[in-house]
Amino acid sequence: MRLENLRLLHFRNYEQVSIPLGHNITIFYGDNAQGKTNLLEGIHTAARGFSFRTRHEEELPSFGAEEWAAELQYRDRYGSSRLLVKRYPVRGRMKKENLLNGNPVTPREQYGLVNLVLFTPDDLQLVKGDPALRRKFLDMEIAQVSPVYYDLLAQYNRVLQQRNRFLKQCRDREKLEEAQLLVWDGALAQLAAGILDHRLQALSGILQAARQVYDGITGTQEALTLSYVQKRGDGEETVRENPGPGAWEGFYREQLRLRHRLDYLRGYTSLGPHRDDLEIFHEGRPLRAYGSQGQQRTAALALKLSELEFIRSVREEYPVLLLDDVLSELDQHRREKLLGFINGTVQTFLTVNDRHLAPVDGDVAAYRVREGRLEETP
Repeated sequence: MRLENLRLLHFRNYEQVSIPLGHNITIFYGDNAQGKTNLLEGIHTAARGFSFRTRHEEELPSFGAEEWAAELQYRDRYGSSRLLVKRYPVRGRMKKENLLNGNPVTPREQYGLVNLVLFTPDDLQLVKGDPALRRKFLDMEIAQVSPVYYDLLAQYNRVLQQRNRFLKQCRDREKLEEAQLLVWDGALAQLAAGILDHRLQALSGILQAARQVYDGITGTQEALTLSYVQKRGDGEETVRENPGPGAWEGFYREQLRLRHRLDYLRGYTSLGPHRDDLEIFHEGRPLRAYGSQGQQRTAALALKLSELEFIRSVREEYPVLLLDDVLSELDQHRREKLLGFINGTVQTFLTVNDRHLAPVDGDVAAYRVREGRLEETP
């Protein structure tokens, strides 16, 4: 996978810009609020079809503009392609188009065409932050390489919303309609079983790749371990084996049925992959509770870099890495390990305030960013 060129039109603080992206490492540096992150956002938006910073696309056009566009040219093992995402007014309404080589594509078809790993300072909270961060980490990693998993997630979220809406309606009417709730149980259980099966299968590959990075930084041997934890209304339980989707579907059907009364009183579904968590350990001790900040950040770094190896193992090529102001959050030792890991291996685009924080050589391009303008520097 290789990105070759990015074009932005009325995107954030860029009226119009075209940037060659063919180098192994491209560095965007400069003061804050100059537009460095906007460039990574442009790459992500063109590749994925949506921004990683906002769900409100009306925030993306430049000041005074309505329309915007982001176009990415890339090359994979199948040849060169072009992705264009644009939004523009038509008869008083905004229209959005996602195009691959000029042909419309759906969000599902676009997701995974260009495999990306995005690493932001928020990801350093992966170990001690909210469980939603760790679920998102798993979901985005697996969905990039599995359209089946992408579909399962989309369908699960729709059914979950419908079941929760039905529970609230029952509560408002002060009447629990068990027969109809069993129908929602069946639909949700089948999808939950597929999601859990995919997550558990992926976990061993993620752990193997993360251990290599973690051991390389800490000098330990297999000190990092991961456990998948099911959150339930009455506590939590570590999943120690995977009996397969059929067994999980039976489990979810029974457990959801047993929680009818609880879910009715609460107005939401208290069991399922949407509540599960990933527990991260160093030599058997949970890092979230007992790890130092350095250990927690090292584990977060190892997990994010494991995405690179996990995707390569499935797609047989490395994804592209986007590093948004991460180097300034790491000490010198971890910066050196990170840069040593990616240099010459993974095509990388990174933003930093200080150019000296990224002392890399080889096939490198560097741009100073000032008020939405780029100046290439040595």
